[in-house]
Amino acid sequence: MAELFERLTSALAGRYKVQREVGHGGMADVFLAQDLKYERAVALKVLRPELAASLGAARFLQEIQIAARLHHPHILPLYDSDEADGLLYYVMPYVEGESLRERLARERQLPVDEALQIAREVADALSYAHSCGVVHRDIKPANILQDAGHAVVADFGIARAIGVASAQSLTGPRVIGTLAYMSPEQAEGSQYFDGRSDVYSLGCVLFEMLVGQPPFAGNTLEAVIANRLTSPIGSLRAVRELVPEAVDAAVKKALATLPADRFMSAARFAEALGTPVTVAIAVGTAQAMLHDITVARSVAVLPFENMSADPENEYFSDGVTDDIISTLSKIAALKVVCRTSTMQYKKTGKRIAAIAEELGVATILEGSVRRAGPRVRIVARLVDPRTAKQLWGETYDRQLLDVFEVQSELAQQIAGALATALSPEEKQRLEKKPTDQAEAYNLYLLGRYHANKWSEAEVQKAIGHFEGAIAKDPGYALAYAGLADAYELLSIGLSSKPATECLAQAKAMALKALELDDTLAEAHTSLAYARWLGDLDWRGAEREFRRALELSASYVNAHQWFAEYLAALGRHAEALVEIKRAQQLDPLSVPVNRAVGWVLYYARRYDEAIEEFQKTLEMDPDFLGARLVLWWVYVAKGAYDEAIADIRKQMERPGSKTLYKLMLGYASAASGKKEEARRILEELEPKLAGADRLALLSAFLLTALDAKDRAFEQLERAFQLRDPGLMFLRVAPWLDPLRSDPRYGSLVQKLGLG
Repeated sequence: MAELFERLTSALAGRYKVQREVGHGGMADVFLAQDLKYERAVALKVLRPELAASLGAARFLQEIQIAARLHHPHILPLYDSDEADGLLYYVMPYVEGESLRERLARERQLPVDEALQIAREVADALSYAHSCGVVHRDIKPANILQDAGHAVVADFGIARAIGVASAQSLTGPRVIGTLAYMSPEQAEGSQYFDGRSDVYSLGCVLFEMLVGQPPFAGNTLEAVIANRLTSPIGSLRAVRELVPEAVDAAVKKALATLPADRFMSAARFAEALGTPVTVAIAVGTAQAMLHDITVARSVAVLPFENMSADPENEYFSDGVTDDIISTLSKIAALKVVCRTSTMQYKKTGKRIAAIAEELGVATILEGSVRRAGPRVRIVARLVDPRTAKQLWGETYDRQLLDVFEVQSELAQQIAGALATALSPEEKQRLEKKPTDQAEAYNLYLLGRYHANKWSEAEVQKAIGHFEGAIAKDPGYALAYAGLADAYELLSIGLSSKPATECLAQAKAMALKALELDDTLAEAHTSLAYARWLGDLDWRGAEREFRRALELSASYVNAHQWFAEYLAALGRHAEALVEIKRAQQLDPLSVPVNRAVGWVLYYARRYDEAIEEFQKTLEMDPDFLGARLVLWWVYVAKGAYDEAIADIRKQMERPGSKTLYKLMLGYASAASGKKEEARRILEELEPKLAGADRLALLSAFLLTALDAKDRAFEQLERAFQLRDPGLMFLRVAPWLDPLRSDPRYGSLVQKLGLG
């Protein structure tokens, strides 16, 4: 080994400073080295000399370049590869954290939730690599590194390179992989296997993380095959009773002998592991994971009809509807469709059976509100849409402030009608009275009414009403939560004020709301958003998101924003679970459906993302937020003609000409039409100089033109503005050309993503 160290040190002098050996395996020895050009620590992996001599440099280096094309947050990138003094080597980042093999040697079994997170993250990496035509071939604990609490897969493309080169250079077949994790088809020496082989290997790794040993052990290939043939796959739950049945079934499917019987993709395996496990552990049984809200316990609250003599009281009936939705959402066992979807049926003539089918619910709550001075009458009916039979109904004649008692009674009656048991905590929260000031409640409803109109002028009106409600009742926590939501709306582009200023105000209001009432899911969600984008406090944000969902499992904003947060961290399987849940709760919401495509884009599942964006644009053809990301997906997929054609079509319409031209330049540059893209950039220069809000999109074009210095200048501008899009720095496909630049790593650290 000393001879190899000296030989390597001499051969790479001037490029790498080799420091010490840090590991060795069956195919390579690993050294810690300093990259002298970029001043960074790297892992320098040298193929065993006898193997390198047999393979030949040209073929091996040609094949290993496949790994250089992979850019994913859970894949350790390939920095370099070459031959020096007859040694074949490749270079990757040096990760301070330990490998999964080292951790399992120390702990043997991992906590269920941590094991599932690791498996999902590895599956995300595999899904992406498979979409690029790369099968890992050697998924095992030693190739899974632990970096800042997340899994990173190493040696992508290496086993393939050796396998292909072996087939060309060596006499006789050479099986590449590790026996205990090798798929049956790979063990047989077949050259015809696909990503399902990696799924099998990952199933073995997850089995070991949960049980403490691989499913089929053996010191020789023959012994492993014999164990596989004679020993059935053991039940995970027989060893770990807290393992959910769904996970047990998923692992058995992943370990099927025939590839056709396994998950067809790593993404499907990840989804099967994607249900959050925390609830199951909390109640002491994994069965709770399967107790997702059934269709039988689902309800949509249609807009209550305003029966008041004064049509101006429309805001009041809308507000009562919103409050009923919010109150029902506190019941964890109910699926309650969000107002965005139900409000689309206001004053509709559509039959409730059709509405229920479109919203995916089994029951409909409808009713009316009549307000006359200090009194209010609320009529409510719970209906089975299949039979039009009334399941429950009630009429409430009360004083205005008694409306809170009505909402509480109504929620409990509906829970009873749907055979849904309430916990003591839920019952207590349902019975809590937000305010005892009638005028404060009236102003609060006016605030919500204007905030739902989504324009700067309307949101400013909402702020005035919420502040008025607080002046009437300084202890009105919901009014503070309303203010937090309003300032967050301003932060996403509705205001000319800096986003950081709006987010700071949102945070202050959310904290005040929680000081008064810690059970408000809305306030926890607002605080999570402000901590994420404003403070870059990723851990604090996740705590608040999870608390919000504990308090209100049907709160769509929490599911949507948490999904985007998870996507930004590269936790794509979890993100898809959350955003699909939001879509179930708010199926007709344009922003939510757009967010589904957004999450799929960052997971690099481009065909599915395109499908979601096209559905979103069918709902609202003018929704630029969906069309813009659709163009990004087209470019990432290589469908340049589709992107350019759609951008040119939009340029014929009135609207954001500068943005359209910027995206046209980006798509043109990415497609290879560099000169056309440069002409567009030159034309836009005067407008971009003062357009801070276009800083991030300017970086798209500059990156595609390989103008890295200017691209990083624009990224810095976007950072100062806290552009929400910058939070996806680690996973954004358009940023792949910048990832090897040290400035990229510096920006990742500043964002708290390092």
